[in-house]
Amino acid sequence: MYPQLKRGEVVANREIAPGIFLLGVRGKFAASPGQFYMLRAWELDPPLFRPMSVFALEEEAISFLYEVRGRGTGILSRLSPGKELLLLGPLGRGWDPPARPLALVAGGTGIAPIHFAAQIYGGDAFLGFRGKPYLVESFADWCRTVHVASETGEGGTKGLVTEIFRPEGYRTCFACGPEGMLRELYRLCSEAGVPLFVSVEERMACGLGACLGCAILTSRGPRRVCADGPVFPAEELWGDG
Repeated sequence: MYPQLKRGEVVANREIAPGIFLLGVRGKFAASPGQFYMLRAWELDPPLFRPMSVFALEEEAISFLYEVRGRGTGILSRLSPGKELLLLGPLGRGWDPPARPLALVAGGTGIAPIHFAAQIYGGDAFLGFRGKPYLVESFADWCRTVHVASETGEGGTKGLVTEIFRPEGYRTCFACGPEGMLRELYRLCSEAGVPLFVSVEERMACGLGACLGCAILTSRGPRRVCADGPVFPAEELWGDG
């Protein structure tokens, strides 16, 4: 699938938790689990598009989950139904079809690409939140089981998602979330011999691999998150400890 620049119409832009929005856009789009789009709803300032992982894909719509962190996402959060925005994508390399059973592990807004993976591949979901969980019921539509942990204990087990996940019995694990969570998952999966593939977040400018602004160091040398990722085998990132 080659990236295309398209216009889309906002059909929903709902705040589902403090500072966290679910954006729905009408139109025909394409993507594979783990891929993302660059979004823009302004003319000149700020100058850059904003990268967003696909949360869900339907025949006539696409949706994104995002947290307001600055001017660009602040502008997006004020879009009302009927407004138009520009979308460039699909971009990046996502998850390949997994060996099953599949475990899906996410923390915070990292649930976005994990939800799309659940929509396509199913599996068992393990979701972690700081406060009150959100969108858990949507995972139940696609997953065999859904397990929830939160730091407050709301809506699930009190604690961290890495404390309720056990990799034994799975043949593949997909994950997205804070780096500390991903590193702990890598330790758990390595000890159990389960391949772990993670979607990483990095600040991006072009989204096409040209500017090298999102390059990270891996065991294979510098890699561009937007073009070589955002999904990587965890051993390429932390295999040396």
